[in-house]
Amino acid sequence: MTLFLVVGVIGIVVVLLSILLGDIVDGLIDLDVLGGDLFSLASIAAFLGAFGFGGVISLSILNVTWIAVIVGVVAGILAAWGAAAFTGWLKRSEAHSTFKSRSMVGSTARVITDIPAGGFGEVRILGSGQSRKRAARSDIPITAGTEVWVSAIVSPTAVEVTPSRALPDTPDTL
Repeated sequence: MTLFLVVGVIGIVVVLLSILLGDIVDGLIDLDVLGGDLFSLASIAAFLGAFGFGGVISLSILNVTWIAVIVGVVAGILAAWGAAAFTGWLKRSEAHSTFKSRSMVGSTARVITDIPAGGFGEVRILGSGQSRKRAARSDIPITAGTEVWVSAIVSPTAVEVTPSRALPDTPDTL
């Protein structure tokens, strides 16, 4: 039982170190060898903690070591998978939150549905490494395929655009 407790405590200590020291510990102990989150520090710590404490719980109920090892391994695998899934979800959430409406002003876009004068069409805006489709209006008609830039935000789902070729030249002197 002591061995399972030690392994569980090591898992908790690794989790605490990764929370407190974050990227420093991840940089020193590079476990992400396969390119995914399955072998990250968080998933290894989750496996160790769940293995150790799952084994302790199993030993206290049945007092059979080989069953405790199996229960610990199953609990560890489930915990590691959960940690990897949660880490992936957090990374995806972070990527989606970086694309803000106010950051679209000045971005380039491509018209995907013709925009009539004073009416609405659609554009695909590239920004923050992502692309978003928005309704777009313009004072002049713009055909599909034209490169434009976002000049204003009309609403959370609509922007005002100006053709790139109509951008005014910047003066050399102020």
